[in-house]
Amino acid sequence: MQTLYAELLSALPAQLRDLAPALSRFNETSSYLDRIRPAKTLSVSLTDHECQQKCAHCSGHYLKGMQMLSRLKPDSFSEYDAVLISGGSSKAGAVPIAEHINEILKLPESLQINLHPGFQPVEPLLPLTGRKPIVSFDLPGSDTVIKDVFKLPYSTKDFQELFVSYSQHFVTVPHICIGLNRGKNSGEESTIDFLAELQLKQAVFIIFRPTPGTEFADESPPEPARVIEVLKYARMKLNCELLLGCMRPAGKYRSQIDILAWLHGIRKIVQPDHGLLTTLKSHGIKINEYANCCALNI
Repeated sequence: MQTLYAELLSALPAQLRDLAPALSRFNETSSYLDRIRPAKTLSVSLTDHECQQKCAHCSGHYLKGMQMLSRLKPDSFSEYDAVLISGGSSKAGAVPIAEHINEILKLPESLQINLHPGFQPVEPLLPLTGRKPIVSFDLPGSDTVIKDVFKLPYSTKDFQELFVSYSQHFVTVPHICIGLNRGKNSGEESTIDFLAELQLKQAVFIIFRPTPGTEFADESPPEPARVIEVLKYARMKLNCELLLGCMRPAGKYRSQIDILAWLHGIRKIVQPDHGLLTTLKSHGIKINEYANCCALNI
């Protein structure tokens, strides 16, 4: 393990090596990696490429890679195990799931369903309980984030109460975006403190990624030190599995974050850095393969 630790450390620039845990703490963590490649989950938009909410970090950009539910045929799902139901949000923050419940209920019974509802009451979605969907729920950490990034008039308390409401009816997986407000501190610890009082199976952490064509296109992602600070705090406070989700910057930044996250005990990573994978395999570390959307791997 000492050799593996040294090799991973050497892959980091000198200024980031102090962010790694001490070797003694690293040795205490179990050594494996759950590699998540969601090739078996079909991402579906209920609104095509349209979004009224126009969040500052997204502006509907990521809808372009999704399929339109109304255009799918029965055999469209033959190569998939699961489906992510998402789409653009209304100006009030809701993805129009309730309007499409009958279509969703007609999906093949063999498909797992992952719902991304945005901000809306849970009651209209209760007809879906029989399909036992997993709900992916975005939890902002401050009222400033909700106002300036999501463009919504709600409070963190509103989001937290809604999360609890969803959790009473569905398995609900919180998604926390580190550095969501222009790469700066975005109240992540307060979200973690809230979640620490609940019974969770999993929490997903994603990282702000500047995206072309958005209000935040010219901003920078959070400093690696801030990302690791949040992940360490989450490991200390949360009694559940932590997962590094798909939405995070690419390139060297991603490589460095993935290495540091694994060293700090994050064992579930979506599309982990190839260099990290190669190094782990060369040292005989077990790689478990998963092929569905991150929230479904519980």
